[in-house]
Amino acid sequence: MSNERVVCAACGSNNFATQAACWKCGRALVASAALPAPQPHPQPAPGGAAAVPAARPVYALPSTESPAAFWSSVAMGIFFPIISIPVGLVFLMLDDKRKTQIGWWNILFGLLGTVLNGILVMVSLAPVLMNATRMIPGFGGRGAAQSQDMNSEVAPLEIPGQRPFANPPR
Repeated sequence: MSNERVVCAACGSNNFATQAACWKCGRALVASAALPAPQPHPQPAPGGAAAVPAARPVYALPSTESPAAFWSSVAMGIFFPIISIPVGLVFLMLDDKRKTQIGWWNILFGLLGTVLNGILVMVSLAPVLMNATRMIPGFGGRGAAQSQDMNSEVAPLEIPGQRPFANPPR
């Protein structure tokens, strides 16, 4: 089985060399050997006049670039970076150059989205973490400055009609 590929002259899609028609547009495939060979450069004629070159057929691939592929890569990379990076790797395995480019975009924006999401999580969780460390004595913040005996900072409870305690219970 041959691994050679034939590019369709009409739509530019990749096909196996054993196929008779393009899988995408259905037109008959022309083997690369059947395409006209490039003409050599014209040699000057013996009389000093240059020979006129024959017109060569131009095989241009149609442009099907769409900004939708780019913007979908951007959106998926920013909102779903965990999914975007593996999808980009799958697209890199394909033979089509456009799909390979989409794969690189997915990986790039997936990495960018991972960094942005990490920063967003750290910024949003910073107040929660700051308050949590203040509540733990000896961990940092206000808790570290406080002594372990919190009753010594509070005045004894005085109840009217009762004699005050000499030492408050602990």
